[in-house]
Amino acid sequence: MSTSKILSVIILVVGLGLIAAPFGYQMFDRASAGANMMSAFEPVLTRANVTTFQEHMKTFSGMKADMNKMIPALAQQMGMSPDQMNMMIGKQFPGIANGVKQMDKMGQDFNTVITVMDQNVGNFEKADKLPMRNMPWFFIVAGAALVVLSGAQLLIPGKK
Repeated sequence: MSTSKILSVIILVVGLGLIAAPFGYQMFDRASAGANMMSAFEPVLTRANVTTFQEHMKTFSGMKADMNKMIPALAQQMGMSPDQMNMMIGKQFPGIANGVKQMDKMGQDFNTVITVMDQNVGNFEKADKLPMRNMPWFFIVAGAALVVLSGAQLLIPGKK
C-alpha cells in the first residue's frame, strides 16, 4: 500500500472518530446543559454583581464584629454572664444562636465563592460567547469532511 493510501486510511479513521466522539461523550445532552448553565449564570457572573457581593461581604463582616460585641453588652445590661446570655439565646432563638456559631465558617465560604467569581468574570464572558449547543456539530462536520476527502482519495484510482 502506498504512503498516500496509508495517510488516507489514517485520515478516514480520524474522521470517523470525530463523527463518533459527540455520541460517545454524550455531547448533544452535555452541550445543551452547558448552554443552559451559561444562560443561568449570565445575569449573575458580571463585574457589577461581583462588586455588589463583595460589598455584601463587608456588611456581613461588620455584622459579625457587632454581634461579637452585642452579646456581651446585652448580657451586661440584663445582669447575665455572656454564657448565660448565649444559653438563653440558644433556647429562645436557636436560628440566631446557630448563625452566630457559624458566622466565621459562612464568611469563609462566601469569600471563597466570591473570590472565584471575581477571578473568573472575564473567563465567563469569553466562554459565554461560545456556541455551546452547536459544539457537537463542529466535530461531526469536520469528521464528515475528512471521511469524504479520504474516501475519495482511497476510491479514486491512483496514477501509475
